[in-house]
Amino acid sequence: MKIAKVRVVNVTKRFGDLVAVNNVSFEVYEGEIFTLLGPSGCGKTTTLRIISGLEKPDLGKVYIGDNDVTTLPPQLRNVCLVFQEYAVFPHMSVYDNIAFGLRVRKVPKEELSKKVRELAEVLELTDRLNTKAGRLGISEQQRIALARCIAVEPEVLLLDEPLTFADAKVREKMRRELKKIQRELGVTMIYVTHDQLEAMMLSDRIAVMNKGRLLQVGSPIEIYDNPQSLFVAHFIGSPTINTIEGVLVKERGRFLVKRGEVAIDVSEFMSSYHNVESLLGRNIVIGIRPEDVYLDVNGPIEGVVEVIEVSGERLAIHIRVFKELVLKALVPIHEIVSEGERVRLSFNLEKVHIFDKATEEKVVLSRVK
Repeated sequence: MKIAKVRVVNVTKRFGDLVAVNNVSFEVYEGEIFTLLGPSGCGKTTTLRIISGLEKPDLGKVYIGDNDVTTLPPQLRNVCLVFQEYAVFPHMSVYDNIAFGLRVRKVPKEELSKKVRELAEVLELTDRLNTKAGRLGISEQQRIALARCIAVEPEVLLLDEPLTFADAKVREKMRRELKKIQRELGVTMIYVTHDQLEAMMLSDRIAVMNKGRLLQVGSPIEIYDNPQSLFVAHFIGSPTINTIEGVLVKERGRFLVKRGEVAIDVSEFMSSYHNVESLLGRNIVIGIRPEDVYLDVNGPIEGVVEVIEVSGERLAIHIRVFKELVLKALVPIHEIVSEGERVRLSFNLEKVHIFDKATEEKVVLSRVK
């Protein structure tokens, strides 16, 4: 049984007329990396600050372990927050930075020294202990900030976009280090980021937020493979998901998505569901990820190759189906195709997503066996 280390229950936070966090609830399990993911202004940092005690919710409760900490100040919550800037003391040695919180707590000198050196070994800072923190690079400063937090043995480690100021190569290295450190120490970690790739690579579970609301919680694979809303489908994944919008109709036994005078034949995958007739006449959005779009001489959809990009070991092919619709396909790099070529497409029927245009929520249909 998984033990919930943090519970956020029906939390709402307003700043004037702005509802920054809107009735948000979730649980964070002991020893996991739980990421709050979403665009700037979605409420993820405010949620983190509420957990830390730096902000007080207008409504709702926050529990750490079995304790209601909603009204407790930060120093009584046994959590530690690592900010974007890390806030190391540049004029102090690495040793003194790590020891800072322990000295505030009046930990005996021998115990303090032992703990600092143990953490320095885990975080590969042993040969830097006597160096001033301000002389070190971003990756090392991040590890110093983590060590200083971990030294005081918080129940929960909170990180607010800690990799924002690092370049791509350093970010990749720091992600690996963060996950390795968390696994070795077993500390519960709540991580805030707007970078979906970072969240996918780092997290045990992800909570996707937008406009103050919590839209979906799940493992990276669950979020990617089974998005429950159009926003989540678009926000997760690169290249972004393909979408086909229009009214679903049935003509001469075929299912079509119609936009004005243009119609796309979607019979191939619509016929794989029960109760498709319930969607007739409704505005829908069909979503399919680029890796689930195939070049197929017998495929039901036709278009012209506009752009071909090399994406690692695959080609990202952009196919214009009609004026307002371009579909992307990720295909093996040895696929023989050229710009300007007319091609036909088919989809992986197991990976088609259908959303209601009005609500932007996923439509759940049972599949024909």
